[in-house]
Amino acid sequence: MAVKIRLQRKGAKHRAFYRVVVADSRSPRDGRFVEQLGYYDPLKDPPDIQVETDKAIAWLGKGAQPTDTVRSLFSSVGIVQMWHEHKKGKSLDELRHIEDEARKKLEVKAAMGKRKKEDAKAVAKDAVTKEAEKEAKKEAKMDAAAAESVEEMTGESDGAKEAVDDVQEKPDGGEETAEKPEAGDAPDEPEGDAAEASADSPPAEPEPAGEGQADAQGSVDGDDTKAEG
Repeated sequence: MAVKIRLQRKGAKHRAFYRVVVADSRSPRDGRFVEQLGYYDPLKDPPDIQVETDKAIAWLGKGAQPTDTVRSLFSSVGIVQMWHEHKKGKSLDELRHIEDEARKKLEVKAAMGKRKKEDAKAVAKDAVTKEAEKEAKKEAKMDAAAAESVEEMTGESDGAKEAVDDVQEKPDGGEETAEKPEAGDAPDEPEGDAAEASADSPPAEPEPAGEGQADAQGSVDGDDTKAEG
């Protein structure tokens, strides 16, 4: 029968892990299997790959064909390279260092990936912080400009109010207007020396009549005489 080395899914939904099994190629993926070689947990960082190397190389020697996913897993832990070296006649004990080195590389790769993720998060956080600071400065500038505009408008309003008050107090350009006497009020009588001088001065004499007035008087008298005769 054709034998394959493949993964058998186990675990809950979104929490899956896999068994590495040897099974008949005609069997369902999660059906019966011949032997379990290990397991694979992709949720761990780095992914946890545990395989019995001796059994895996023995089944590879018997002609078992790994699936593409299993071949990739075996290559990442050095089993594929050990298999090729074992076919050349080297013992598995001499090839153990290959698996050790491969697993160390996996750990280093996982650490680098973790560090890159942390750096990316830090960069994103710095970008968000800078953007927030930029927005805060922009809002502060806008608030300052608005406050300055309000102060200017308040100053202009106060100046206009003062100008209106000045105009109302001095409508003729700053000169005080004379008070007009109200209707019905008698003119003020002269007081003091002015009143005494007015009382002591004699009345004005009538001016002598001129020649024209004498001629007119004569003509009137003549007319009166004619009327009596």
